[in-house]
Amino acid sequence: MKILNRGFIKITPTPTFVDWAKSVADETPFFDANPESTIYLIEDDFWEEEKVLEKVFRKIAKQEFSAFEENKDNHPQCIDLEQFYVYFTSEFGTFVYDLLNDSLQSEKV
Repeated sequence: MKILNRGFIKITPTPTFVDWAKSVADETPFFDANPESTIYLIEDDFWEEEKVLEKVFRKIAKQEFSAFEENKDNHPQCIDLEQFYVYFTSEFGTFVYDLLNDSLQSEKV
């Protein structure tokens, strides 16, 4: 087991996001009843969660909306944190452990 030098933000869709996803998706989203969270890795030494989220919420919103609708014109407006919190909840953490012995793989999205 290894500890990674990253913290994380756990993003969970709200019912408002689920309703939006259902309105644009060709199929009913698989998480209709129990939305799955997404983990975003961030610096591991942060003190003010709100400041960290202020820097990255637009990237996160774009990624989450794009998972259901590629056309950005159909994405909800998310220009500030107040609007972000209409669509998502967030939790922060500082401990990330890798339980596997395999090397981590990543790709640019």
